Amino acid sequence: RSEKRGKWRTFICAETSIIKHCAMPGSEENIGWRPTKQAKYGVVIYPYMYQKPYPYLKLHFGDVVQILEENGGWYRGFSLHEKQNKGIFPASHIRLKECSVENPGAEESVIPKEDPMVQEIAEVLREWSLKWKKLYAEGKRRQFQDITQLMRELLDKRRQIMSKSLPRDELKLKELKQAVGAKIDYGNRTLSMDIVPRDDCGTAINPKIAGIMQLYKLIKSCSITAANDRAAGNRQSYLGGVVIPGPSKREEHHLIIKFEALVLPINEPCELFFFLYDARVTRMLSERYMIALSQYCLPRNQDKINQCYAVFTDLDSADLNNKELYLVCQIVRVGHDLDGKKTATAVRKPHGVAVYPVNTLFNPPIDEEKDIQLEVYTCNPVDYCRLQDMIIKKQGGNPPDKGTGVFISLRPLIGSLGKVKEENPLLFRTKYTVECHKLGFPDIIRPSDVRHDVYLTLVRGQYSRGTKRADKNVCVDVEVVDEDGKPIENCIVAGIGEDPVTVYSSLVIYHFANPCFNETVKLSITPELMKKAKVKFSFYHRTTITSSKITKSDPFAFSQLKLMKEDDTTIEDGEHELYVYNYKEYKKVHNLSPIPTVMDNFTPGPPQELLSPKDNFFVRTQISSTKLTQNAALHALLHWRQAKDTAIPKILTDIIKVPGDEIVKFLADTFNALFAIMEEHVASCGDSVFEALVVMISLLAVEKYENFRPVLDAYCDRLFEAASVHQHLVTKMKDVFEQVMLVDGTRKMKQDTIQKTSKAAEFLFKFIMKSRTLHEQATRGKANEQFKLSVIDLLHTAGAMLKVECPENELITPRVQAQTLQSFPQTIPLFLPVMGFKAMGEVVAEFLFNMKEAKLRIYKSVFVTSVIGSELFKHSDSRVIILPAVLKHLRYHIIQRDDQQEKSLESLGSILVHLHDVPQEATVDYEVNLVVKEMLQALLDYFNSVVRVSKTDKMATTLGLCVSVLMALFELMLPKHYKELRQSLNTARKLEEFIECTFSVFTELLTLSVYAPDWSILRLQQNLVTLRTTTQISQILVEDFLGSSNSESDTVFFNPDLWECFFHLAVTFTCQDPLQLEPMNEVRRNKVLNCYGDMRIAMNALMVAKWKSLGLYQARYVPSLIGPFLKVSLVPHPSIRKTTIPLFFDMMENEMKYRHNLHQMETEMIDKLDVFISGGMGDANYRYSLHHMLADRCKNHPNPEVKRDGLVFIETLVELLRRLLDYRAVHQGDEYRDVHMHVMFNLLNFYKDMGREEIYIRYIYRLADLHKANGNFVEASFTLLLHAELLQWTNQMQKQEGQYQRQTSSERKEALYSDIIDYFDKGKLWECGIVQCREVAKQHETVTYDFAKLSAIHQTISRFYSNILKEIRAEPEYFRVGFYGNFPSFLKNKVFIFRGQEYEKLADFNARLSSQFPSAKLMKTLETPGLDILESNEQYIQPCSVDPIPEKDTMSKFDGKSVAEQITRFYHTNLVRRFLLKRPFHKGKKDKENEYKTLHVECIEYTIEHKFPGILRWFEVKDTNIFVLNPVENGTDLVTDNITQLRVLINRIKVDSQQSTSPLTMKLNGTLDAAVNGGVSKFEQFFSEEFLSVYPDCRQHLPSLKQCMEELGKVLEEGVQLHSQVCPETMRALHNRMEDLLEDYLSNYGNQNAIGSQDYDPSAASPVVQDPASPEKRHLSSSRRKTTGQMSATPERTATFTTHRPSSVMEDSQSEEQRLRASTAFSPPQSHDSQEPPKLPAKKKLTTSGMPGTPPSIPPHRLATVVLEDEPLTLPPSSPATALRQSSSSSALDSESRPPPPPRSTSVRHRMSGNFGSKESIDKDSAALGTTSQEGGTPVMPRKETSDSPSVNSVKDLISKMSSGSETPPPPASRRSRPTLQLKDGPPTDSSLS
Repeated sequence: RSEKRGKWRTFICAETSIIKHCAMPGSEENIGWRPTKQAKYGVVIYPYMYQKPYPYLKLHFGDVVQILEENGGWYRGFSLHEKQNKGIFPASHIRLKECSVENPGAEESVIPKEDPMVQEIAEVLREWSLKWKKLYAEGKRRQFQDITQLMRELLDKRRQIMSKSLPRDELKLKELKQAVGAKIDYGNRTLSMDIVPRDDCGTAINPKIAGIMQLYKLIKSCSITAANDRAAGNRQSYLGGVVIPGPSKREEHHLIIKFEALVLPINEPCELFFFLYDARVTRMLSERYMIALSQYCLPRNQDKINQCYAVFTDLDSADLNNKELYLVCQIVRVGHDLDGKKTATAVRKPHGVAVYPVNTLFNPPIDEEKDIQLEVYTCNPVDYCRLQDMIIKKQGGNPPDKGTGVFISLRPLIGSLGKVKEENPLLFRTKYTVECHKLGFPDIIRPSDVRHDVYLTLVRGQYSRGTKRADKNVCVDVEVVDEDGKPIENCIVAGIGEDPVTVYSSLVIYHFANPCFNETVKLSITPELMKKAKVKFSFYHRTTITSSKITKSDPFAFSQLKLMKEDDTTIEDGEHELYVYNYKEYKKVHNLSPIPTVMDNFTPGPPQELLSPKDNFFVRTQISSTKLTQNAALHALLHWRQAKDTAIPKILTDIIKVPGDEIVKFLADTFNALFAIMEEHVASCGDSVFEALVVMISLLAVEKYENFRPVLDAYCDRLFEAASVHQHLVTKMKDVFEQVMLVDGTRKMKQDTIQKTSKAAEFLFKFIMKSRTLHEQATRGKANEQFKLSVIDLLHTAGAMLKVECPENELITPRVQAQTLQSFPQTIPLFLPVMGFKAMGEVVAEFLFNMKEAKLRIYKSVFVTSVIGSELFKHSDSRVIILPAVLKHLRYHIIQRDDQQEKSLESLGSILVHLHDVPQEATVDYEVNLVVKEMLQALLDYFNSVVRVSKTDKMATTLGLCVSVLMALFELMLPKHYKELRQSLNTARKLEEFIECTFSVFTELLTLSVYAPDWSILRLQQNLVTLRTTTQISQILVEDFLGSSNSESDTVFFNPDLWECFFHLAVTFTCQDPLQLEPMNEVRRNKVLNCYGDMRIAMNALMVAKWKSLGLYQARYVPSLIGPFLKVSLVPHPSIRKTTIPLFFDMMENEMKYRHNLHQMETEMIDKLDVFISGGMGDANYRYSLHHMLADRCKNHPNPEVKRDGLVFIETLVELLRRLLDYRAVHQGDEYRDVHMHVMFNLLNFYKDMGREEIYIRYIYRLADLHKANGNFVEASFTLLLHAELLQWTNQMQKQEGQYQRQTSSERKEALYSDIIDYFDKGKLWECGIVQCREVAKQHETVTYDFAKLSAIHQTISRFYSNILKEIRAEPEYFRVGFYGNFPSFLKNKVFIFRGQEYEKLADFNARLSSQFPSAKLMKTLETPGLDILESNEQYIQPCSVDPIPEKDTMSKFDGKSVAEQITRFYHTNLVRRFLLKRPFHKGKKDKENEYKTLHVECIEYTIEHKFPGILRWFEVKDTNIFVLNPVENGTDLVTDNITQLRVLINRIKVDSQQSTSPLTMKLNGTLDAAVNGGVSKFEQFFSEEFLSVYPDCRQHLPSLKQCMEELGKVLEEGVQLHSQVCPETMRALHNRMEDLLEDYLSNYGNQNAIGSQDYDPSAASPVVQDPASPEKRHLSSSRRKTTGQMSATPERTATFTTHRPSSVMEDSQSEEQRLRASTAFSPPQSHDSQEPPKLPAKKKLTTSGMPGTPPSIPPHRLATVVLEDEPLTLPPSSPATALRQSSSSSALDSESRPPPPPRSTSVRHRMSGNFGSKESIDKDSAALGTTSQEGGTPVMPRKETSDSPSVNSVKDLISKMSSGSETPPPPASRRSRPTLQLKDGPPTDSSLS
């Protein structure tokens, strides 16, 4: 906009949604939006990225826009690739282009006026760009480079076409477009895109205009071309330059050579000869190309420097396929030196030869020059004539020097020589580019080819020494002399490229009597001179004696060769031995008569005295002439006018015997002579001429001469001049046909003549019509009617001949009939001007009607094909006559399925193409009806038969053709044709069969892969025809097969099967893959929509309309149509879902109306939803749409039953959809198997609740397979057990499921139990395996009595019991995990308990979670997530460890019994469903002297629905129970834990007294002598009134604490007593010390009266006595706080510490103590008491297990974590240093006597082991919860660091010394003087394991 117009303002009209731009006040003009007139279409030339939203339209460079309105400098419109988004954009960013507008107005569309090829290139480049980038990303370098080059070339071609700079030559433009089309097709094949059908000009065919049959033919042709290119490897043909197809049989090929340089050490002039050489026959194939070089290796003619080009022409396919074809280069030196000796004259001496294989240039052909270095080999001059063979066969020759050779460039060229010169003007721009022809004639000799070349080869000779002492240096001089002996000047061509010479001198070989020359020269003499001339060979001895007295010497001998014979024929081609005359003797009698030249057996020889008796000489001649012949009979015919009339019959008789090779060279002259004789001597010689004509024409039928047929065609069109022979030829042809009909042996004509006449019939007909045309021109149309009648009579005779039936042994008649059918179609264009279309059509129809269907099938198919392709079929007058006869034969072959079925289908397809392309004439409707009546049912039956056969059958190869023909026929049918068809099917039964057959064929077509994957355009066209046809037939279905839908009773007109076929067809059509637009890229989707629209919507609308028309009949299709309709409703298109989903409500109404329930519909919907959703269909939007559309209708329904049951049914479907979508959404990789199992478990439960046993079992096996693949054998066992429990021990048959074959229920159950037991064994869950073994054993013992199996199962039970006692099993860890944020619905904001894998630590578990959910974040705190996290778009995971709580019922069975620890250990961590998380915190002000006074413990108990282990490794938390332990309860808990540990150790020694006593010694000593933090003495303050006044609620728990302390004394007393019996003597001093300490303990705590102050009244409390060994009772204290639901966790109230277990104690007690462990925990509820615990900041970061500084004597797996709050605790001292020192001496013994259990990650709760806690342990756990560890990171809570925290000193060095035995225990000390050990940065001692 300009400043003059002022500022513009934009507003939106709310009612019309039209953008308005108005000028602000003060502007010069106020222009409103108005529709554009000229500016309709444009391209974005500069991007427009306005940041504001609508109404501004974002434009990218290159976008194509359609403009609707304009306002000043602004346009309003849309981009063609996003038509739904309309907006405004600046006009300056758009370049307008010319276009035409269709349907002006709101729905207008624009069509650019650009060249179609330009538009196609633009669309192709847009579509290629997407896949081009993908190729780069996938690393497909070669394809990427190819497409890059193609895109650049296409851009260049598009620029050329648009610039109008190309020449106006239509042929050039056509070739350019063909090349562009070929490149596009090659790129599409490289990118695996669709084939684009093209016309002859290379332009893409518009499928809207072309019929489906035409598209099929074009695409098939393109596909065949592509296959041939791939087979030939023509990749380079499409990259750069002009497309070069592979070698063709009849194409001309040429080889162009350019001489670059000669690099050889030659210091004298030389000659280079290049020629093509056939090593198979050791003959030169072409003329020699000669380059004369100076002594400097440069051309003597300086103008030729860099201009030395030669083209070897006329190479045929046989030459190209000849692997023994070579380019040979001979090098000849010219100088005055011979074998190092000087000569008087310059001589030609052999030097070397180079060869190169030509075959490599043409297979595959290259389109650019190839630089070649020819290596020159040398040899002895004697062997020079065969040096090239020696090199080729690698049998000799001196190797060349490095860097030397002949440097040339080669390039193959294709096409006629004239075309090659036109396409490569630069190659032929100079006169020095020469052509080298083949020595013989090429494959095709054109009438315009005039040639007269005589080639003479000096072969070899033998010469005597004469008077010489050594062999002569023989040189042969060749010259051509006339009849007077005078030389003919410059008639010898030594090589093409140099000037001709008068005398040619041969090579000279030093002192060699038998020289072999093999030199070929060309003689340029006219035919007139050739008759008188002869070639003279003079033999000289080139002496090496140089003297000024020596002049030119005379030859010592000579020979002569006459090129013409006395009868004016040329000398025969081949080798000739010549007479060698002595020159001196002949000179004496030179006046004698002419002497003979060639030695033969027919002419007398010369006088012997004139000859050199010991000399001989051989030459070879080859004459390639179209003017002279070597055959006397042919010569006589060509000169018949010179003969007498009586000699003409003999000439005609002799001409028949002339070889074909000679005839074809003089084809035109021969026919001219024969027709001239016929015209002048028709009465006497007409029959003989006719016989000679048919012999010569039939000669061309031989394969060897088939290439000469074009020559004869050209002769007939241009050179034929016999205007009066037509009548005689017609008569003779009629006589031949009449003779054929005489099959009874009365024929007068020779059979050979009849057969050859039939072969020559085509050309005879052509000669007849051409003669008639010439006669008409001469006579001005006289006697036309008479000739027409004679021709009609001839054709009727031919037709009658075709009707003749002959005996089986008769051969002549069928052959003549076949030849007639083969040749007649080619003459139709000749007969049409005389007879007209109608008469000619009647003749052709007579031919077809006279023939039997099963007779001459191949020739008849050829005839029909030719007729359909002729002008007769394009004209309605003849087509309407021919069509019935043609259809008769086609229908017969299609029905019979014979060998002509494919040809018949192709012919029928051609007919349909004609009918599609012809204008709407009056006969077209009749012809379409005729084809429909005759062929439609036959095609439908043929299709059904082809589909039924196997794919390897030959008929299956015609399936695509059959489908194309069938669809092309339906494409032609209009509504009136369907009415005609309906009337022709006059009975309801026939109409019903036709509709059913059509629907079934269409349905089958949509499911078959009839066409190749890249034939998409054909499939779309097929779908369009299917849609139109189905629409028409469905109307017939409504009118004839619906009946009355208003009454409940059926009528005879209603056909439910036909309607079901229709619905299945509509469903299959809508859901087929080719019509799904959503997966397509944008370019392809727009193409489909612009050309065809969304055909799914049209078919869906048709289906819904017909469903509505059923009325009461809808109930018949429930539940059969539920699945099909459900599949349609899952198509991801809003319109289709909107119209299809309500159909389910119609079904629900019908179900409630007739069955009063929805059970059947529910069952079908569930089954089909499972199949479809699992297969990838449907999405979350579908679930919402289904619920919304159906629920709204149910709520508004007047029937309460429908409303109630319908809503329940809908909710069930929606829930199933949710679970199925969750199941499908899970990734299928190995790292996602856990999540996959969980969603499968949800589905399993759903189907179990719904009673869908079949689907339930199916998912059982899927889940079991996942478990087995993941190594979860225990879970796989429990999963398979679900199915085993459903089975009974009966003989009911079970179908195949998974790996289990069809078998009885008992066999299946036993097989399942066998696998279950095996998986339990692999998972080391022998306790559960024993249960299954017992059930199998009971069956074999009491039912089957199979004692062999019973014995085996008992052995398995025995092995399992043994494994329980002996095998070491890892105890599983359990983890609590919360999933918050953007997770799937089955995970979102839920908490789960995970069963860890074997030996899996928390850090490893966190790493596994991170791999399953890579985008999730591990929460670094354990606080309760807020709404910002719960509703976040990101994912958060909150993991921590929990302890299992053994089941009360399970553990109670061991009460009061001495059970092996290996047995009870299992139940502490298995068969559990409750888990505990303990979190200590301080309430009130912490007492620094006794931290236990304010220490409370928050306990969180999680309950899951299923026990571990189960069918999953993780289950959702169903219940959460939170309670708090006060200080007294906590103390009771700690003392109870210590009692349990002591009892375990005592029991272990009692069971096996041989075990190490070290664990018991350390535990007793640590409990009795708790030197650190005070021991149980700290609990004495709980009995003071001071404490009870602060915590009155603790009074009722004091009796329990007192009882536990008394019980601890009893256990200690029992332990010390047992220790006195088993301890070694080395430990006796320590034992005595422990006895003293025990006495002190019992005196203080042995009875309750000794505890507390004198004011304490035990009766004031209500004692609650608990079993110290029962963890259940411990957790159910009456003072706990209980809360159910989600817990809160605040980082300010949480701290952790990490401790170590001493190896001597914990290795054997860890299993019993699993239930005592504690781990990272959450904070207590937000309000436990009136006083909140202080909020403390985090302390420094430390690491957990495996951290640096951990002593090697205590392995990392001994680490554990405990949650405390506030500051570290200073616990009562109770562990002396002596206990730590004694551990060093006992650890070695313990490690030797009992192997340690497997390493595991353990979490320890507070245990009473003397030292209840230490500051270091608290610090470590606090760091573990507040930071991320080195092993993967445990999310923990920070802890506040306070200044009043007691210091802690490290004992790491002390522990290391004790472990190594270097530290000795100190002497016993009194309790008061006992030192206190403090820990820092190191692992705690055994006494600090709380």
